[in-house]
Amino acid sequence: MSVTPSIPSHSEGSLVHDERPANPANWWRRICEVTPNLFLSGGLSGDEDLALNQLNEWAEAGITHYIAVHGERDDSEFVHANSNIICIVEGVDDNGTPRDPQWFEDVTSAALEILEDPNAVIMTTCWMGVNRGPSAAYAILRALGWESVPALRAIRTARPIAGIIYAPDAAQWWVERNGGTNREAREAYNEVVEWLYRNPLDVSYVIRAIGSRTAA
Repeated sequence: MSVTPSIPSHSEGSLVHDERPANPANWWRRICEVTPNLFLSGGLSGDEDLALNQLNEWAEAGITHYIAVHGERDDSEFVHANSNIICIVEGVDDNGTPRDPQWFEDVTSAALEILEDPNAVIMTTCWMGVNRGPSAAYAILRALGWESVPALRAIRTARPIAGIIYAPDAAQWWVERNGGTNREAREAYNEVVEWLYRNPLDVSYVIRAIGSRTAA
């Protein structure tokens, strides 16, 4: 698995990006390629026909595994009954509180095991594909050897509505699990916070825009 080099300067770490992307709901269930082996989207529709269409689109995109990180529902039975995609559920709530490091461990362990097969392609999603899914993708990229800023850039570039709000927790977890000091962990946390500050996204606006269509 190739590793993207770090981007050292703050200017290079910034993006030309709208704080309020046009039509966030249009991005909700769009398939977004972060890397050839890692994709993002929103969760499967509650409408069976729409969900089947999504699964077909995922299969056509080459998705082999689905890591679902939303705690609201478990679609694994539906996925396994209607596709060859393997579904792994690592669901948590999107309540804005610090993430338990074990969640990042569980998500990344599952992803690394899957990606031992070079032909495997992972879709990781939460319900809206704004916070939990992109944050899980960030943790996966770190576990694959990516540096922090390139991982954040790749996710936000692929999915402009990605808030990635739990990425600071993931950055701290990654340093701690690899034996870093408390100071190094805090610096890693702050690096992500600063990147998010330099590349603002109105997450409340994005969630409201998608929320108007969550009945489907």
